[in-house]
Amino acid sequence: MTTSGLIVHPDYRGRGLAKRIKDMTFTLARIRWPHAKIFSLTSGAAVMAMNTRLGYKPVTFADLTQDEAFWKGCEGCVNVDILHRTGRKYCICTGMLYDPEEYLPAKIPADVLKRIRKIESKKTDK
Repeated sequence: MTTSGLIVHPDYRGRGLAKRIKDMTFTLARIRWPHAKIFSLTSGAAVMAMNTRLGYKPVTFADLTQDEAFWKGCEGCVNVDILHRTGRKYCICTGMLYDPEEYLPAKIPADVLKRIRKIESKKTDK
């Protein structure tokens, strides 16, 4: 499981939107795939702080998946040449990993669960 690419338009920054989106996607992933490791790549301090709060730990790129689909997500980045030149060992981004086995059973905030259940019930009503 991978989460990446969360960018909030400058006009909407400072309102907690990224935190809300990150909390929802992280919680949804934990509910749907409770035993999946979750990877994140970031070069931003704010995302690193959010990830750390959620339980992610910085890891070397060797600790991340070798799945080609995951690494395809880096192809649009301006720094992809670094990734290619180093054989996916180094880049500007920091690799972060959430290993659920360290945190089971999952402790999911009640308000987040309530929002997800509401979304899920709307899907089944259609």
